[in-house]
Amino acid sequence: MTLVENGEVYRKRLYKDLFWGAAMAIILLMGFIVLSKSLSSSWLERLDITIGQAIRSIRSEGLTQIAIFFTILGKLITESVLFLVAAAWLLFKYKIRWETLILFAGAAGAWVLNALLKMIFERVRPLEEWLIQAEGFSFPSGHAMVASLFYGLIGYLLWVNIRNSWKGAWCVPVITIFVILCIGISRIYLGVHYPSDVLAGFAAGSAGLIGCIMGIQAIQYKQIKQSKA
Repeated sequence: MTLVENGEVYRKRLYKDLFWGAAMAIILLMGFIVLSKSLSSSWLERLDITIGQAIRSIRSEGLTQIAIFFTILGKLITESVLFLVAAAWLLFKYKIRWETLILFAGAAGAWVLNALLKMIFERVRPLEEWLIQAEGFSFPSGHAMVASLFYGLIGYLLWVNIRNSWKGAWCVPVITIFVILCIGISRIYLGVHYPSDVLAGFAAGSAGLIGCIMGIQAIQYKQIKQSKA
């Protein structure tokens, strides 16, 4: 297959990925809109009560420590330190700058957007017993929203760069999803968020993640075209 044919195959695959990525992002954003428009509805209240009580009913000393560990992973200071580690890995090992910039812009943008959304919706946090202190409004969960994008993008970049050299690379997306889910669930377990806050955070953060990945793929395609020109 010639370079031109290779480029054509990559272009078609890129357009296909972008189409399905955009479709998934739209579905996620629609889910976020439905949740945001239903904050005072009875069905969402029942959902929050049912799921929230089920998760908090399994509280124990050991599980509380695990929940605190995962909620710490979703804090700004933790993600800032991990970003520096990831940035050094991306820049010095793989020499990729655009991906590092997108990771920073995506995570920073998610934090800023989450703060704005909280001010817009002004949802008060749950009245149940909190196991940790939390400030600000409740909707959407910043931990769930930023973790979906930040850890999701790190997991994607790690998987892309090692999948051809390590047979066990399949575990990267599995671990990534597990960590993100645990961060979100920990907020419900600790009593500082409604389940719908976390679901909305997952939806918004995952939509942002898809956007970042689409941006990376478009940049890579442009770089490939330039290298073959």
